[in-house]
Amino acid sequence: TSLVEQKPRWVLVPRGQAETLRCILKDSQYPRMSWYQQDLRGQLQVLASLRSTGDEEVINLPGANYRAKRVSESELRLHVANVTQGRTLFCTCSKDTVRHPNWENE
Repeated sequence: TSLVEQKPRWVLVPRGQAETLRCILKDSQYPRMSWYQQDLRGQLQVLASLRSTGDEEVINLPGANYRAKRVSESELRLHVANVTQGRTLFCTCSKDTVRHPNWENE
């Protein structure tokens, strides 16, 4: 059984286009929701990890711009724009997370 459902499950965002992905939480025991990206070399990177409704984060990286928003207790959205490099995006959930203070500067 999956704890989250990603909608659309698969999508190809053409260069210069934008897309909004939705992550739906199926088990409220895991309230923290996160979006990750994996590049073509297999490097994994957390984009955003949001817990509360209304939380929002803007992430500008080489190859794509992102805006993550926790729109409800059970949904996290990721707007993807200005894509110039291939990558795989996926969502996860967890009970909670500990962030290292230096992560904010990376």
